Amino acid sequence: MMVVIFFAFSCEKEDHTYIKPLKEISACGYDDPLNQLDWLNLKIHNGKDPSNTNFIENIWIKEYEGEDVIIIDFGLTSSMYSTFDCSGNSINIDNQDFFDSLNEDELIYKYVIES
Repeated sequence: MMVVIFFAFSCEKEDHTYIKPLKEISACGYDDPLNQLDWLNLKIHNGKDPSNTNFIENIWIKEYEGEDVIIIDFGLTSSMYSTFDCSGNSINIDNQDFFDSLNEDELIYKYVIES
C-alpha cells in the first residue's frame, strides 16, 4: 500500500500553465521566457479568449536599445502594440520603424484556435 501511495505522489503532474513557444528563444536571461517569466505566462493564459478585451493574438521578443523587449498584439481589441520590459513593466517605444520591422524570427507566440 505504501508503494502505491508513494507512486501516486511521485508521478509528475501535467503542467497546465505550460505554453509551447513557436520557436526556442533565449531572452530576458531565460531559455524559455514564455514559461519562465511568470507575468508573461499569466498574461497569455488570461488572454486566450478572443471575446476577452485582454485577448492576445501575437507576441514577439526583440532587442531594442540593447535590451530585450516583449511586444504584445492584442488583436482586434487594439490597433497598437503594448511593449514590456523583462520584469513586465509597460514601456513606451515611440519608433514606428521598430514595430514595422517585427517579423516571424522574433514571433514566439501566436493564438491558435484549440480544437
